[in-house]
Amino acid sequence: MFVVIMAIAVFLCLLLIPMLFRKITWNKLNQEIVKDDYTTFYQTLDSFICKMGMNAFERENMRLSGLIAQNRKDDVEEQFNMMMNMRLKDNQKLAVRERGFYYYLQQGRAKKAKDMLDAVRSLHADRAKDLEIQYSILIKKESKYIKEVQEKIDHLWDGKSALDEDKMMVVGTFEYLLGLQYSYLNDIENMKKVFTSALKHCAGTPYEDSIKQIMEQKA
Repeated sequence: MFVVIMAIAVFLCLLLIPMLFRKITWNKLNQEIVKDDYTTFYQTLDSFICKMGMNAFERENMRLSGLIAQNRKDDVEEQFNMMMNMRLKDNQKLAVRERGFYYYLQQGRAKKAKDMLDAVRSLHADRAKDLEIQYSILIKKESKYIKEVQEKIDHLWDGKSALDEDKMMVVGTFEYLLGLQYSYLNDIENMKKVFTSALKHCAGTPYEDSIKQIMEQKA
């Protein structure tokens, strides 16, 4: 009986200690990145307690967050290349490539974004669909997806009800993508209608400045 109790105790320790270490290091890393304390941040990532609590993918993904936050473009490039060559599960491979797509999309690097989009498509065609829409609108400046984006908005919002914060940002993002397409077609009436709503839902975000700039240019 004593042996059984000891075995259970050891099992619980092996299970709970890594969970505790993960919680401690996760909180510590997030606090350090918020404070821009990157020296300590990278030291924490490479510490014994972090390696015990977080797997390699989680640590390297967090390292990527630090490099992006510091705008260390060459190091971000190397980190993406390294992570794409890691031995990862399919969902982790997908997460890296989706993150790469959004990073390069924000940078306006069309070729790199396309490469990541193709990589996502090879892993999960359905997950690539939303990325294809964004690439088409934001990089290629096409207006092929007006119907699809409007349907996404309609699915989330009836156009009248109050939106909670999470849905508000999602709806505002889709409205931004819809308004951009109307702007490419010089459909000023629909552009203004959509952008006016988007301004309410995207207040305080980078989209707000972009929308105001486009509306001024098209006035």
